[in-house]
Amino acid sequence: QGGFLATIYLLGLGIGGIGTGYLLERWSRKATMIVGIVAYSLFTILTAGALGFPDMAFYRTLTGVGEGVQNVALVIAVAAFYPGARTFAIGLIQCALGIGQFIGPRLGAVLIAATGEWRIPFYAFGIAGLAGAVAVTFVSREFTERGQAAARTADDAHVPDGLWNRNVLCVTLAVMLRSFPFYGFFGLYANFLTTELHFPLPIAAGALSLFGLGPFFSPLAGLIADRMNQKLFQILCLATMAVAGLLIFNLADTAFEHSALSLLYGVAGGFAYVNGYSLAQRSVKGRMIARASGYYYAASTLPAAISGFVLAKLVDAFGWSVGASLMIAVFLFVPIVVSLFIDTTQISGRGRRIVPGRRIWT
Repeated sequence: QGGFLATIYLLGLGIGGIGTGYLLERWSRKATMIVGIVAYSLFTILTAGALGFPDMAFYRTLTGVGEGVQNVALVIAVAAFYPGARTFAIGLIQCALGIGQFIGPRLGAVLIAATGEWRIPFYAFGIAGLAGAVAVTFVSREFTERGQAAARTADDAHVPDGLWNRNVLCVTLAVMLRSFPFYGFFGLYANFLTTELHFPLPIAAGALSLFGLGPFFSPLAGLIADRMNQKLFQILCLATMAVAGLLIFNLADTAFEHSALSLLYGVAGGFAYVNGYSLAQRSVKGRMIARASGYYYAASTLPAAISGFVLAKLVDAFGWSVGASLMIAVFLFVPIVVSLFIDTTQISGRGRRIVPGRRIWT
């Protein structure tokens, strides 16, 4: 039941991401952000007052929906404010998210230890979220809505008219498949280290924490992706992630090797996410950016709800080495092949090849 309550939150994230694309066609980005923050803050507080499993599952789902709404609206607002450095801007958002993910569990543990009450962190974080919603009301609309008009008049004649064009399909499918080995690894890696390699729990936790450092390096991904062919960068990130993953489950046997490879795996996965997010926005005309962002966010979060289950089933059937290798090989090799079909001549901004002539990929 506890595992279900954790994964149902991720389902809410995906639902919220899809819905945001449509909300932003009717509401301002600022209003959408505030609504999302208020929603996840209130339902975080209500979680602490749940009477049982059914209503707690409901609250956790709507907490995820609120988080998905504010996240997509925030990314769109910041990326639109810096259109020439869109990937770097998205990387900054991911870095901020990583800081919160690093501080939050530790602060929650401190609050529980100090009070002896598990509900206190829910109340504290919910109130902090509501304070954040108030803070957003003071942010100038010139920032949150910047680029809205410019996006619709930008030189994007070479970009396909529809939402589900070839590039968007490729990028969305790639991130959806990549999310299985990424989130499955997060859920079961410590178990692999302690049960298969018999590492002490502190060492296993340390290796997993290095994987979690991936978002901190996201701005670096933006600096690189905004200056080179984003299609090639996508393929390199996925290939690096695949190689690191196969080494982790087949060859690495020391704490140092696992720490280094875990960090590389997390950074490469984070780079692929940030680069793909930018590609999704650059693959549609300005008026379609909100919908493309919402679907991309949903495609990256929905697989997380079942990724651990899929990896566990493979491990049960074939063992850690073969089972984990199968997930990595299939769910990362296929996105690499899919990425070959991205046409960078049909995206806007930097990060595309403009040299004429036919090649294996454009």
